[in-house]
Amino acid sequence: MYWDATQSDDRNSCQPCSTSCPAVFDRVIVSHVIRGGSKIMWELLQTFIDPGPLVFQLQVASISGADTDAWENVGLPVENQYCAIDPEQRVWGKTQYTHYRVKLTTPLGTYYSAPVFGLGVLDRRGWRHAREIIRQNRLAFRVGPGGQEGYLLKRRWTGQRCPVCTDLQTNEPRDAYCPTCYGTGFRCGYFYPMSCIWAELSPARRHIELDAGQARGTINDVIVQARMIAIDLMSEDDIWVSDKTDDRYYIHSVQNIAEIRGVPLLAQVEMRPIAYTSPVYTIEIPRDFQSIHCV
Repeated sequence: MYWDATQSDDRNSCQPCSTSCPAVFDRVIVSHVIRGGSKIMWELLQTFIDPGPLVFQLQVASISGADTDAWENVGLPVENQYCAIDPEQRVWGKTQYTHYRVKLTTPLGTYYSAPVFGLGVLDRRGWRHAREIIRQNRLAFRVGPGGQEGYLLKRRWTGQRCPVCTDLQTNEPRDAYCPTCYGTGFRCGYFYPMSCIWAELSPARRHIELDAGQARGTINDVIVQARMIAIDLMSEDDIWVSDKTDDRYYIHSVQNIAEIRGVPLLAQVEMRPIAYTSPVYTIEIPRDFQSIHCV
C-alpha cells in the first residue's frame, strides 16, 4: 500500500522533543456534529521535513490548555492520513466546551497542534449558519443531476524526498511519471484518501489548438468546473477521484465563493483530467470506508 512507506535512519534513535517544539501544523479544521461523527482535518507546514511514517493521534479535552492529564485519545492512531473521526457526542448541556488537538509522532520526535475549539473559529451563531449552508449544499449535490461522490488525494508537500527521482542539487523531481513519488518529489506522493468528497460537476469544456509559440505542439485541454465544500481542505495539485468511474482529476485552482467571517464554506474548483497513462491511477482507493462517515 502506497501510504505504508517507512524509512530506516540512524537518526531514529533521537529522543522525542518536548511540547515546546516549533509548530509544525499549518491548520486544524473541525467539521463538527453534536451527536458525533465530527471530522477533524489538518495540514502540515511545508517546512516540515521529518521522515515517515507519520503517526497522528486525535485528542480531545474540555479545556484548551497544554495539561497532558486533561487530554484523552480519540480512537486509534492513524498513519499518513490527514483526517480523523470523533464518533461520540461529548456535550449534553447548552455550552460547547470541546477542544481538539492532534499529536504527531515521527521517528525524530513528537509534536502537538494548537488546541482548536469544537466549533472552529466561529461563534455558535456563525457555526449554526455555516452548518446549515453546508447541509443544504451536500443535499443538493446528492440529489442534483451534476452531483458526484468521490475521494480526495491530498498531495504531500513535506516529508522524505523521493529516493528515486529527486535532483540532489535542486531537490526537484526529475520524473513526472515516477512510480515512487508520482511526480510530487516526496516519497508516497499523496496521503491516504479521504472519502465522501462531493462535487457538482459542470459540463466539460474542451479546447484543441496547435501551440507553436511555446513549442508544445497540438494540445487538447479539457477543463471541468465543479462546486465543492471548501472545508474538505482541497487545494491546488490535489487529486479528486470519481467514485463511480475512477476518473481522476488534478485540482488546478480553487476560488472561494461563500465564506462566513473569513471561514470558507463553498468553492468553485477548476479541475483537469489526468491521462490514463499516469502512475496516479495505480494508487489504490480502498472501498471499505465503514469507519468514515459523511458528515
